[in-house]
Amino acid sequence: MAALTIHGVPPSTFTRTVRLACHEKGIDYELVDAMPNTIGPLNPFGKIPAITHNGVTLYESIAILRYLERVFPGPKLWPDDATAAALCDQWASAVADSLVNASLRYFAARAGFLPVPAEMAQKYLAKTAEVVPIFDRQLGRHRFLAGELLTAADLYLYPLYAYFPDVAELKAIAARAPNCNRWSAEMAERPSVKATEPAFKPKVAA
Repeated sequence: MAALTIHGVPPSTFTRTVRLACHEKGIDYELVDAMPNTIGPLNPFGKIPAITHNGVTLYESIAILRYLERVFPGPKLWPDDATAAALCDQWASAVADSLVNASLRYFAARAGFLPVPAEMAQKYLAKTAEVVPIFDRQLGRHRFLAGELLTAADLYLYPLYAYFPDVAELKAIAARAPNCNRWSAEMAERPSVKATEPAFKPKVAA
């Protein structure tokens, strides 16, 4: 049995980010299905994922990834250079803030998980159309989101961007982001991405 346990579900973008990190670093883990608001003492805020490892319990994906980076060997998810590491944090935060609060909320609204008025859903879509070009410009300058090597920032962006083809309106936005699509296609070939592909995804009505 693996010493590290991830509590979450495969379709969850942040759960997949943690799983991607484990695969990239070669960390053996066990995934225990846990839906939001069901993980009790593991996270008082009720969000997924959380991890348990050798008596340590952690929640919030950025704290989890930093822990994995410090405790386990394997390829680095943050550069050693202070400026490069800060840029990685910058882009990871941009995904978790600006893009999650736009495209993921729109996806959740369309899938029925986030009951909001139609005008609010349209605001999420408009914000997505506003921020995706920023990521596209960055990926036009660099192979990966924070530079020429894969970092934690890419592990935040990919699980979210992977849902764009499943929603017509998000797919249309992605069609105008060639650099994101080049990056996404390269990411899709990584063993970590293939190993964490969800067996099912929430359905969105056409």
